[in-house]
Amino acid sequence: MKFATKAIHVGELNIDGIRPVINPIFQTTNYIMDDEAYEKLVQGKSREAWIYTRLNNPTRRAVEEKLASLEQGEDAVLFSSGIGAVAATLLTFLSPSDHVVSSKDLYGGSFRLLMELKEKLNIGVSFANPMEPEGIIDSATPRTKVFFFESLSNPLLKPFLIEGVVDFARRRGIKIVVDNTFLSPYNYNPLKNGADIVVHSITKYIGGHSDLIAGAAIGSKEDIEKIWHTMITLGASPDPIQCFLIERSIKTLAVRMEKHNKNAQRIARFLSKHSKVERVIHPSLETYYEYEYAKKNFKGGGGMVTFKIKGNDQDGIRFMRNLQIIKEAASLGGVESLVSMPFNTSHTSLSKEDRLLVGIEEGTIRLSVGIEDAEDLINDLDSALRAL
Repeated sequence: MKFATKAIHVGELNIDGIRPVINPIFQTTNYIMDDEAYEKLVQGKSREAWIYTRLNNPTRRAVEEKLASLEQGEDAVLFSSGIGAVAATLLTFLSPSDHVVSSKDLYGGSFRLLMELKEKLNIGVSFANPMEPEGIIDSATPRTKVFFFESLSNPLLKPFLIEGVVDFARRRGIKIVVDNTFLSPYNYNPLKNGADIVVHSITKYIGGHSDLIAGAAIGSKEDIEKIWHTMITLGASPDPIQCFLIERSIKTLAVRMEKHNKNAQRIARFLSKHSKVERVIHPSLETYYEYEYAKKNFKGGGGMVTFKIKGNDQDGIRFMRNLQIIKEAASLGGVESLVSMPFNTSHTSLSKEDRLLVGIEEGTIRLSVGIEDAEDLINDLDSALRAL
């Protein structure tokens, strides 16, 4: 099956001969125990038995199977948030005094998590440019256990050139963890390029409707089993209603991502020619850092467009307040277009100096392009820019 078909049909439940078109919500805390369930519990196979919904739930399991299929992994585990998925994955493979290599050009919540791990667990953290494999390798130490990068960085959309570090990581036993939130499984599958674990904030494109919060980790059965145990320990499991909403959303992921891709490409090209815009970043543009790499590896450029207006952060705020259709809000990946500025939302944990070091200049705007009519969005952007 191809992507859109898998998104709709993988994980369909067949329970005692009942085959609903839409999987039901198993809104239950626990399950009646039988000899088979007790036996699996004794054997340490509790994930295969229906015991307690924090451990497993049919509604959740259907979504995990669907996500594993879409990311071309063996298994998946759901979480109550994206940062929950990141935290559980890192804590599964990192112990006190271990070391991780990541990037400062990273979602602010993930950056804060790394700083917490450094301060409280004495885990070493080094930062490298995701587009410079040699720099990533040079940042590794004998204690390095994880390379953690985003497939497209937040907010500067830098691609992680994973192929350049895979052989080194394999030789050293380093796990490669890739946050694929910005591209979604529709546009890119990091596991095919050598990642060990893919994580998602399902809140964004996979959820797609700005009405749920969840996360996921996808990888081999062995790795996901370990992450699942961490999830149970932390208690970061999603409830059945959230899982039901996730499955509803995944069924339209292919058609939504096609529209996100096309709208974002049109808007990126429009902004790149606007007199009030200094710089535009999107994988579909010939001016993109790694245009040929993106063209080869990504099915589409995604719905995120980052651009710098000709002005400072206060001008950026005025621009956002001038918009009529596009809403100022601190999230992304929904059907509606949203706009924000990293300096006062996702990257407040970085100092102004650090933001400048990674390339987040004054007047940097992060635009999550929705699936509205592109002409309406372009007119809205043009009107707000001309008012500056």
